[in-house]
Amino acid sequence: MPKTTMNPKATFETFDSFSAADDETRREYWMMTVEQRLTILEQLRMQTYPDGQTAPRLQRVLESVAYSPR
Repeated sequence: MPKTTMNPKATFETFDSFSAADDETRREYWMMTVEQRLTILEQLRMQTYPDGQTAPRLQRVLESVAYSPR
């Protein structure tokens, strides 16, 4: 069971293993909407290219698909 520490700016969890931490990260990503994932992607892009300029071409193309449980 993860231990949660609250901070006004962030929440920290500690896990007993890397596997448990990976499982929790994966679960959190699956719970996000497409819009939330794109917002995170845009924040990362703005950190990498603060002046608004991007690379001459995209190195990878990302596609978002709807997840439907079986």
